[in-house]
Amino acid sequence: MKTVMTIIFAACLLSACGGSKEQLDLKAALTAKLQEDSDLKDYKLNPAEVADCVVQAIADTMPGFTGDPRRKTYFEAYATFVAAKSAADADKAVETYKDLFGSVKQARAAALSVTDHIMGCMGVGIEERGEE
Repeated sequence: MKTVMTIIFAACLLSACGGSKEQLDLKAALTAKLQEDSDLKDYKLNPAEVADCVVQAIADTMPGFTGDPRRKTYFEAYATFVAAKSAADADKAVETYKDLFGSVKQARAAALSVTDHIMGCMGVGIEERGEE
């Protein structure tokens, strides 16, 4: 019994630390979007570090727990929101994921929350740079 519990615990740790493909896709989409952000350039912030912070902030607001299979769909939704190139793309993404979030209004709120997370993570990055 002790061996089984150890194996389960180790598997949980490995799945939590590695990040899912969907989580990595979200980070890649955010990093690509943030590469051209003039504010990040002005403050000399690393887009990948800000993207890590944003992914973590999004993960913290998701239902379920790390390793929960439902979270993959949430990460896919957020990656789609981030990758939208036009208002039409954004509307299509919101429509696609409205059932996941409960309604069109809640899906729009989730999509807009990405900007809030980016701003919050930029603030953290700026504060950390100021302390150096």
